[in-house]
Amino acid sequence: MNKKLNHKIEECLNYISLDEANEYIDLEDVDLVMNGKKDQKFSMGIKKILVLIAALFFPVFMELVFIQEVTTTNNFFYPKVIVIVLELLIIGLIVYQFLKPYNNFLRNWGYKKYCYTSAKLAYISYFVVGFGMNQGDYKVTFVIFSFCILVLLFLYSRVEQNMILEEMNKTFNRDYKTSKVMNIMLKVSGVVAILILIGIQVYRLNKWWLNNAIAENPLAQNSLMDDLIGIFVGIPLLLLISLIPTYFLFNAKHYVQGKVISQYAEEFREQYNYTKKEWYSE
Repeated sequence: MNKKLNHKIEECLNYISLDEANEYIDLEDVDLVMNGKKDQKFSMGIKKILVLIAALFFPVFMELVFIQEVTTTNNFFYPKVIVIVLELLIIGLIVYQFLKPYNNFLRNWGYKKYCYTSAKLAYISYFVVGFGMNQGDYKVTFVIFSFCILVLLFLYSRVEQNMILEEMNKTFNRDYKTSKVMNIMLKVSGVVAILILIGIQVYRLNKWWLNNAIAENPLAQNSLMDDLIGIFVGIPLLLLISLIPTYFLFNAKHYVQGKVISQYAEEFREQYNYTKKEWYSE
């Protein structure tokens, strides 16, 4: 969430009283925010490393590909340098999220936040690669992909804010304004995820004749048609797909619980008899 929206959420959270917090949070919630589910097969440390490897795979691969293209070809295409810089920034942010420390009572909360943020950054890196395309006018490409990334960041911030405010309305009997459009988009992203999985299986079973049909279709040979489909179908679909990490990984209730516990950290520590070392140290 951007600074303005985040400030609004923090402001709303500040209105939660200690009495409301005690009604909302119990020992089980504290333990979940601190330790996660009890039946986990792998430790949190191992899972963080696995998430780090998965999140870094695409941006690191693209970084190496574009560095190789820039350093070994005579055709110096400076938009590729933009990709190198931005992918390097994404790699740095993913590593920063991995190394970012949290108090012990927020250990699992921080891990969940790290997973979600890393998934968003890994997805944004797919759009960043678009800056390095050298087909057509690179200025048009630059504008299109810049716009897509800005829309992507906007969608993430607004959908997250919407989910958090809905959780607060439901739990604390508030009346914050939320967006039905954002709810619909989030649900559609979940449907799109299922359709993509079905589509992949259908294609695998039928690709022998689908490829021939596409190759023989005169519309498939039309570059203008390809561009129009990419802009008006492909990009909106990619933006909807971008919300899949939010659909699967962002838990508004868990987020609010962590924020409330953090807001009244000392009160909860004393209430549930944690020592300062157990509560704050790693």
